[in-house]
Amino acid sequence: MSQVISLHDHGVRLFACRLYNHDYLWFSSYEISKLSTALPVLHNYALTYSLGDFSYGISWETAPHYEEDLAYIPLYATPALAAFWSRTRITYNAVNTRSLCTDDAPRGINSPDLGWRNYLDPVYPTDVLAAQQLGFACYVFTFDGRRPKGVTRLGKKGATIRVRWEEIERPLAVFQDEPVRPTHPLNPLDISGQVISYEPVNIPPHLLLRTAEVQDDWFIFARSHRVHVPRRVMERCQA
Repeated sequence: MSQVISLHDHGVRLFACRLYNHDYLWFSSYEISKLSTALPVLHNYALTYSLGDFSYGISWETAPHYEEDLAYIPLYATPALAAFWSRTRITYNAVNTRSLCTDDAPRGINSPDLGWRNYLDPVYPTDVLAAQQLGFACYVFTFDGRRPKGVTRLGKKGATIRVRWEEIERPLAVFQDEPVRPTHPLNPLDISGQVISYEPVNIPPHLLLRTAEVQDDWFIFARSHRVHVPRRVMERCQA
C-alpha cells in the first residue's frame, strides 16, 4: 500500500474553513433540569448536513440514518471548534401557545414554567486578525468538484452562518505511524488508526475528541494545517 496518496487524483478537494454565526446560536449540547447549553463545538454530522443542503421535510422514522444519509452528500466536514466565544443566557416561559395559560400543565398550577438557554453570541470579525481567531475552524472535503457555499444555517433556530474558506491545493494524504495531533477535533468513528490520548467532548449524537493524538492513520500536512483524513474519505481514495 502506498504511503502517500493524492486526493486530487481521486477527485477530492480540501478546504480550510472558518464559520461565523451572525445570530445567537443555540443547540442543546447538554441539559440539566431546565437549563440548556450550547458548547462552542459543532458536530461534523451537523456541519455535513448543513453544508450539503441535506434535510428531511417529513420523516416517519424515529431514529436517524447517518450512514445512509452521508453516502448521498457530496462533501464531508470535520468537527469545528471555536477558540474564543461568549454566551448569553436567555430566560423563557413555557406557556400554552393557544390559551397563553400555564394552568393546563400536568401540575395544574397557573404559574410561569421558567427555563434558561445559554446561546453562543453572534460573531462579526472587524479586521483580518479577528477573522483568523474568531469563529469555528474546520475542514471540508468535497467529492464533486464543488467549493463550500458562503452562507448556511445551523442550530435549533436556524441561525445564519457565514462561511469563509481557503483551498488547500493538491492535498497529499500521508500515512503516519508516529502520533500526530490534528489542528481540529475528531469524530472517533472517522479514525482508522490508534488513539493515543484525547480530551472528550460530550455532544449529541456522540462524543468528539478534542486535542487528540492519533497514530497509524492518514494525515495531510500543509503549512500550519494538520488534517486527519476521515475513514470515509480514504475509502473513496483507496477504492
